[in-house]
Amino acid sequence: MTAVLLSGRVGGTTHLEVELLASLPPELRLIGGLAVMCRVGSPHRTTVDLDAVARGLTGLHESIAHMAVTAQGGGQYRFEGSLDLDVIDVAPQSSEELVAELLAVGEPLTDLELNIVSLTWAHDGATALDVVAIDELSGERLAAAPGRLVATTSGLVAMKVTAIPLRASTRPEKRASDLYDLSRLLLAAGPDPASLVVMPPVLAAAVLERLTAWFVDDAGRDRTFREIRRFDEPSVDLDDVADAVEDLTSGA
Repeated sequence: MTAVLLSGRVGGTTHLEVELLASLPPELRLIGGLAVMCRVGSPHRTTVDLDAVARGLTGLHESIAHMAVTAQGGGQYRFEGSLDLDVIDVAPQSSEELVAELLAVGEPLTDLELNIVSLTWAHDGATALDVVAIDELSGERLAAAPGRLVATTSGLVAMKVTAIPLRASTRPEKRASDLYDLSRLLLAAGPDPASLVVMPPVLAAAVLERLTAWFVDDAGRDRTFREIRRFDEPSVDLDDVADAVEDLTSGA
């Protein structure tokens, strides 16, 4: 089992998030900011909540809700310490079966349908990690969530690539944070071409097309730079990101 060490402060967000993660049903697959932190393997922008995917959320709801301070419905929960958990219920079938069903109507997949496919694919491909929060000064272990299923780098990239077109223009900060996350993920240990090859072809094609538009094409890269420059620690070199995208394109 691979262990991931996340540095933070006693009683800080990372400490509390890992503590909460350890208490949640093992069927949940971690996505979102904490999953990105696990996969980039170095400090990343802070997050204030947990995001997860699950298949059959109805059967898990009671076990989550009894630990929460509030359970608003729709997969949204609030816990002590003002920590929020959002759980997305994925399709009951595999991503391949889902794509076949959606394409059977004879129309191209919409942005929303591509996102649903990516969430299902990321859920089914999640791998187990021992997630550990340590004190950033002393290195003391603060909390541990052993054997938690976390979306892979490729899974996170697919989800973010398909989510960005769905972001409303009134939430430019969320689009910007997703682009920043993508930059960090593309410079981490993946996603490798083999992982993209095993994606449903329609999803892999969308991922490569959009990554090229945002990070390789001149106009798209300029816009991406303007959007992510608010995130300067750790900084990213978009030339390196463009090289990583071109490597994916040549290996796909």
